[in-house]
Amino acid sequence: MNILFVCTGNTCRSPMAQALFTSIADEKRLQVKVKSAGIFASDAGKASPQAIEALFEKSIPLNHSSSRLTEELISEADYVFTMTSQHKQLILEQYEDTEGKVFTLKEFATGIDGDVSDPFGGSLSTYQETRDELEDLLYQLAEKLEKDIEPS
Repeated sequence: MNILFVCTGNTCRSPMAQALFTSIADEKRLQVKVKSAGIFASDAGKASPQAIEALFEKSIPLNHSSSRLTEELISEADYVFTMTSQHKQLILEQYEDTEGKVFTLKEFATGIDGDVSDPFGGSLSTYQETRDELEDLLYQLAEKLEKDIEPS
């Protein structure tokens, strides 16, 4: 199964989600390919230092170069999980045939509408809060997807 996480610049939330979910999938022995992209990302930008540090504290490496969201990335994905409802709406408007595979992470994981907080420009503690929010949502996501993913 191919999973794509999407945020704005692909330097904070979606790369953190990618790294965290890859770790969770390894832990649960789920066969997934996980990527991330940003709606307004520049190619080959670096992850924010606070995002790298927040994941390092969990022993999860984040060696990341940002990627702009493309039609190819969308078409390869079985699921596209956005960090906000605005990201979701932009994708649904810009890309055809995405209905039914694009969700906000929060709505898919919990069944409740809502956005993942954006730590951009914040302190390390702000990034830690976002990391913890993502981790909680991603464990819920893994539980929901387990029945659809072959164990490795």
